[in-house]
Amino acid sequence: MSTKLDYDVTDPTVQLLRASAFMQNGPVKQVRSLEDLDRWVRSQAYYDIIAYISNTSKAIQGHRLTQAFPVTEQMRRLGEIFDGLEQLIVEHTPKMEDSNLALPFGQVRSKAYRTWMRQMYQHVFSKLDEAINVNCKHINELGQYLRRSFGNANTLDFGPANELMFLFFLCGLFRAGILLAKDTVAAALMLFNRYVNVVRRLISTYGLTIAKDPACTIEDYYFLPYLWGAAQLSLNSPFSPMQCEQGKIMDSYRQDYMMLEIIDHLQKTRSGPLSRVALQLWSILSIPTWPQVYRGLNRNYVDHVLSSFGTVEQAIFCELMSFEAVVPIIPLQRAYLGTHSMVDEQENEDELEQKRGENRWELSPPVSRYVSMEPESFLGFQGSKIQNKSEDSEEERLWMMRQLVDENDPNSEMFFPDREVKGRDSLTSFAN
Repeated sequence: MSTKLDYDVTDPTVQLLRASAFMQNGPVKQVRSLEDLDRWVRSQAYYDIIAYISNTSKAIQGHRLTQAFPVTEQMRRLGEIFDGLEQLIVEHTPKMEDSNLALPFGQVRSKAYRTWMRQMYQHVFSKLDEAINVNCKHINELGQYLRRSFGNANTLDFGPANELMFLFFLCGLFRAGILLAKDTVAAALMLFNRYVNVVRRLISTYGLTIAKDPACTIEDYYFLPYLWGAAQLSLNSPFSPMQCEQGKIMDSYRQDYMMLEIIDHLQKTRSGPLSRVALQLWSILSIPTWPQVYRGLNRNYVDHVLSSFGTVEQAIFCELMSFEAVVPIIPLQRAYLGTHSMVDEQENEDELEQKRGENRWELSPPVSRYVSMEPESFLGFQGSKIQNKSEDSEEERLWMMRQLVDENDPNSEMFFPDREVKGRDSLTSFAN
């Protein structure tokens, strides 16, 4: 039987005060001015994102999308969220016959996208409750990261700010202990790949525009597929960067690597060779080796995407992805690709070949596990259930926590499944 921790409320600790603030406010925006960017690059969330990207990049090098890698039951349930999101796109696809002189097709698309967003908000929370079969008190925080990952219904666009929120979602799953080290490869090559495919369908179905910092090298809606695509190819690649456009290479490996999927998608949607439809990417692929391509892309992502005010001002922060400063300041984790680790380099070739054949590289968690602050309940489910506690009180507690967040969120009536939507005017109240 679990014991409840007692707190002296007359002399609360810093941790308890922070926990109380999280409970009442939920995830909030923190970057409101250019000065806040300095706080962002010193925050725990920034360090965790850099570590997560770098460690995932090391884990997926040499892996193909079509290759067998561990997919746990937990990962499979999370993947089912995207089955529902794709079905919602089918159900809310705009039809040309619905347009007329009074309502042009562009407005039909916009209306359909906002309807999809409203349904997505409901879907995300209900499916997260089902997918995470532990009493996780971070459901609300993870759900808010996820629901901000699919564009902006006010401005009808998609950009790196939305991609960053999905990165927060993935990183938060590991920080909360919902996903473990063995899920690292599947989180990138299965779950993130499902996300990219949903985003592509959203863009083509609803005609979303790009929202990004013009200083970014890649002229596209997202950036991370390029980065992780280069990481995949940084070990045992069957072709060089300059061979990407060759027909034989595309036919043989299109389904295996993110980078080739991107190139194929660009050429089909923009109708032309890569040098014409994506000049900057074509220039990057003139670099001789994939580890060099990765380093260039990673530098650009950190310098021009993660350091962009336009991107980070849309981010929200809470307990798993904290805006608290890292003390003391420590070096950022960076991936040096082309080998699995320094220890691997010291092994003889026979041992290396044996490991490659058996696919048994040992992984460490891609980001540090978060040690939760109490009190017993906030922002979602409790850490542990007491058998004698009624289900009604459990549900009532969860609803009270969500109502607290509801009062501070202009999007609230859109994403709580048991809240009735009042009128069409509410569709315009989205905030990314």
